[in-house]
Amino acid sequence: MEITLIRDDLEEEVEREIEVDRDVSVQQFLKDEGIPVEEVLVSKNGTIISSQHELEDGDRIRVFDVIAGG
Repeated sequence: MEITLIRDDLEEEVEREIEVDRDVSVQQFLKDEGIPVEEVLVSKNGTIISSQHELEDGDRIRVFDVIAGG
């Protein structure tokens, strides 16, 4: 199945189409892409989702870096 990954790392935004296995979770997808799950927020089709969410064919996944500090 194919999903669209939009990676926003605060410096640039990159969009690409990626083929993934069926029944893949956000957490596994991020791991496969080398993105630390604890350092990002993920939205699917415009809604923030958890790392346990299952991806579906045609999803648009936007991955944002989390900024923390004080």
